Amino acid sequence: MLRKLVIIAVVFAASHSMLEAQNIFRPSQGGQMGISPGVSSALPQGGLEGGPVMSLAGPGSGRYNIKMGPVQMNFTAGMGAAYNTNVNASNNNQQSGFYLTPRVGATLYYPFSKVNNFTLSAQAGYNYYLTGDVENQTQFYLSPGTQLAFNILVGDVTISLYTRPSITTNPAYDPSVGGGGNYNIASNVAGINAAWDLNDVLFNVGLANSLNYSLTSDYTNQNSTGNQVYANASFLVQPYLRLGLQGSASTVTYFAGSSQGANSLNDGISFMLGPFATGNITRYTMWSAGVGWQISQFNENNNPLNTGNASNPYFYFSISNELNRYFTHGFSGSFETAPSYQSNFVQLFTLSYNFSWILIRDWSLGGSLFFNNGSESPGPNSQDFNQAGLNLALGYQLTKNWVANIYYSFIGRGSTVPVDQYNQQIIGLNLNYTF
Repeated sequence: MLRKLVIIAVVFAASHSMLEAQNIFRPSQGGQMGISPGVSSALPQGGLEGGPVMSLAGPGSGRYNIKMGPVQMNFTAGMGAAYNTNVNASNNNQQSGFYLTPRVGATLYYPFSKVNNFTLSAQAGYNYYLTGDVENQTQFYLSPGTQLAFNILVGDVTISLYTRPSITTNPAYDPSVGGGGNYNIASNVAGINAAWDLNDVLFNVGLANSLNYSLTSDYTNQNSTGNQVYANASFLVQPYLRLGLQGSASTVTYFAGSSQGANSLNDGISFMLGPFATGNITRYTMWSAGVGWQISQFNENNNPLNTGNASNPYFYFSISNELNRYFTHGFSGSFETAPSYQSNFVQLFTLSYNFSWILIRDWSLGGSLFFNNGSESPGPNSQDFNQAGLNLALGYQLTKNWVANIYYSFIGRGSTVPVDQYNQQIIGLNLNYTF
């Protein structure tokens, strides 16, 4: 059979994935880095800009369409059409628009020795609006899944050098953003991670730096840089249970002059420490969980109107299950303090569920549900909010190289500030080609 079933990954407008792409000032970033087993607390990476992306295994797994000596490469291209009922995710002056979404993707795997390798994964494209009063008719985006990494094995220590850039254009990605204006944020997280594997005992340490920069004048108060140092250690107490301790220290600094007055944000520092566990319930069911305490402190030099520090518990959990060879799904949740887009911090509670399902020959279905609840620290623009959403994508393998999918996304946001409430729906059709 020439045709292959390809499970599609819906591109989710989930808050967690966006926050992880943009900020390292969070326990879920540093605390869990390097911890094996368990599903990420984020929904699958991607971007509503380009619609659903295909879940293709990287060349390092043996799947590639071009090979030059030891170098394995995959190249893809796609074209889509979509309609967004609320482009700027705004309650006032809502703008709908029909747009085209051309994009390209590439992965590269180069094992420059038996144990060391270089990997590259990228997907880029743009949204070209044909209708609607959209401020930026052409919006270039770079998927949060983009990564460049060197992996080097020295004895029992694996060292990873990485950089993860992204450009996002949909304010619905982050639940603390009320929407409106021309949203276009470029971000990058770069760092080094070292994991020391002694079989029963694992040690992991790392440094990371984040950079966020608004490409428009409407969100310049987000221009910032962050630094984080983290470590965790764990011990295999049973064949299917690992227990450990994790901690991190993070800073966030906003660029001077990037924003003035009530819209400016304060620099901060955060510490977290707590135990965690990972394991398997069955051969096909994995889980991870962690709890601990987090302290976040902010100065008020940039904006004395934004006040408050935080000292609170945090937790996260996730479970993933392969029900059979046709159906896989996962559930996750978390509570933590994170920087807000308009005040010192937001205490954020999240829940998410996602699945992938091979229906019948050449047909597959992917989807997710998510819910976010946030309470922001005192300030002129602070608010309490809820955000919930649904995403579905139906895919069909047309030929060996061509895949088509149709997708639908709904996001609703409620807030104590009426102007920051909105609903957004996106429906689109994609054609994807693997060379």
